[in-house]
Amino acid sequence: MKRIIILLALIASASAAHAQTDSLVTFDTKGETLGISIAGFNISLGEDASQKSYKKTPKRVSTNFAGIKWGLNSLGNSANYGNWAGSDIMMDNTPSSRFGIEAMGILVALDRQNRFFFKTALNLNYDTYMFKKPLTFINDENGVLLPSPISGTVKKSKMVAQYFGGSAGFGFRISKVHFIFDFEACILGQSYVKYKNPGKTRYDISGLNNIMYNVGMEASLHGGGIYVDYSLNPVFRTGTGNNGHILSIGFMFGF
Repeated sequence: MKRIIILLALIASASAAHAQTDSLVTFDTKGETLGISIAGFNISLGEDASQKSYKKTPKRVSTNFAGIKWGLNSLGNSANYGNWAGSDIMMDNTPSSRFGIEAMGILVALDRQNRFFFKTALNLNYDTYMFKKPLTFINDENGVLLPSPISGTVKKSKMVAQYFGGSAGFGFRISKVHFIFDFEACILGQSYVKYKNPGKTRYDISGLNNIMYNVGMEASLHGGGIYVDYSLNPVFRTGTGNNGHILSIGFMFGF
């Protein structure tokens, strides 16, 4: 501060001594900067606002337009019972897969560094179960779901269950890797069996739980990663013939 006062005093003295020359000392202010010109020499005091660096504030809310899941399902080690006893139509080694679509994902940061966040999304899942033997499902006259053999040459006998619903959960970030733990509630949209013998045959079936509750975990980097989902309730209604829960493990991609 003393240096500035001394400098201004010298400038004022020089200005008084050369009052006859209007252009000897000039002053100019731009924002927070004071510019002084003395006999052609320029001095700037203060900080030029244009030179300030501003740190970009991370977005608190971000969205994912769509995401895709693909994985393998397992019903766990649950034996058939009742009318299904002795049948291996739905066992833990039955080939099964999941194709899922996640739409309108919303992430809300819970801190300024975006290390912790809340996520919610809409979900659509297709679970497919491929039967190894020439079997399918039928509903008898009482609506009971039963395994049924198929005569002749059979190709690609399978059951498909379609679910739609929503999920919500909390996550955290370590470096650039995101971890999410969520809860999902889905409603059964349709369930049907389909096979070729040799023409295509398809018909709707009942006997599956109308609502599925799942818990899951995701780990992703730059939109791609892995997921693990587990259903808290069985695929089929109590008393139908199998109490297996779905364990689904696979890959996920976000857009």
